[in-house]
Amino acid sequence: MKAKKLRTMVVAVFAAGIVSPIFAQAESLESLKEKESAIMQQSQQISTEVQIALTDVNNKYSEVEALKAQIANNEETLAQTKEEIKATQETIEKREAVVAERMKDIQVNGGVTRDWTVLLESSNIQDFINRAYAMTMLQNLEKEKIDSLTSEKEKLESLQEKAESTKESLQQDQSSLEAQAQELDSKIANLQTQLKENESTLAKIASSKEAEEARIAAEKAAKERAAKEAAEQEAKEKEAKAAAKAASESSSQESSSSSESAQSNSSSSSNSASSNTSSSSTNNSSNNSNNSSNNSGSSTPSSGKTMIMESTAYSYAEKGASHLTASGTDLRSNPMAVAVDPSVIPLGTLVNVEGYGVALALDTGGAIKGNIIDVHFDNVAKCLQWGRRQVKVTILD
Repeated sequence: MKAKKLRTMVVAVFAAGIVSPIFAQAESLESLKEKESAIMQQSQQISTEVQIALTDVNNKYSEVEALKAQIANNEETLAQTKEEIKATQETIEKREAVVAERMKDIQVNGGVTRDWTVLLESSNIQDFINRAYAMTMLQNLEKEKIDSLTSEKEKLESLQEKAESTKESLQQDQSSLEAQAQELDSKIANLQTQLKENESTLAKIASSKEAEEARIAAEKAAKERAAKEAAEQEAKEKEAKAAAKAASESSSQESSSSSESAQSNSSSSSNSASSNTSSSSTNNSSNNSNNSSNNSGSSTPSSGKTMIMESTAYSYAEKGASHLTASGTDLRSNPMAVAVDPSVIPLGTLVNVEGYGVALALDTGGAIKGNIIDVHFDNVAKCLQWGRRQVKVTILD
């Protein structure tokens, strides 16, 4: 009888020992869930920052292109101004040559005397005044032409100086914008790295959660089995006590039979637990093998690779369309996205699509197979305007 009580106490202590780890593991599981939630919130925030950075970098690239156009126009103006300066200088030189020739003629042939002769040959006072006025007007007109050309040359030189100054300023602005765009590219790359690190951490947490949940389930099952065995043992002891009242020998035989039955049940439970553990280990090993195979089968295009692809457009605003991508991203808050064939461009890759801009590969589609890329717009009108076209796609990371 004492041996039976001792076995009952051992089973009870064993069951009590299992309860404590269950609460400890539950706390650990709750902690994992909190970490998972925090990292998911952080990832969502990073995704938002990536979209903001994408918008900024596309704006910077647009400003750079606008400045390039201004620089080209300014260079045309500068070239035209130089041509006008050259033509004006040639005209001035011709005028000066004419004046110099006249001065030489005056010195050699007595031009002043000839002028006086012309005046003295006047038929009357009125004719004298008219001739003198005409000669004065001719001289003044010649001088005004030279002065006007000189003034025009000075204006053109001023315009040339201004155009060159504007060119230098525009080039500095272009360099500044290009530097800002590069900084934004680096920022996007860093954010992408953080997202990938978060994805890796989430995968580890998910694996830990799965292991914890499996352990809790196993311990709970063990507790239930232990409680069941304890109840069976107690029932058998009660039966033994009842039989002992009837006959001492019968009680002894029943006690021996009960002990053998208990040992048999304990051995059966142990074998069952061993079988379950072996099966669970085999399944986990198979899953890990499959995951390893899937991971080793994927490929990532190298950074800087350029591809010519067929491009179409889509929008979450289309009738029947969803605002969530295949990767779970909300297109309403993250519109700069493209749909790709993951076997060609993996999801999460940063790409630069000619005519569209820098965006993330966040979506897939049934018709998106091979070298086809589907760019996203926030309204259907832009999709129709985009149509179907050939584009150059550059892998940025």
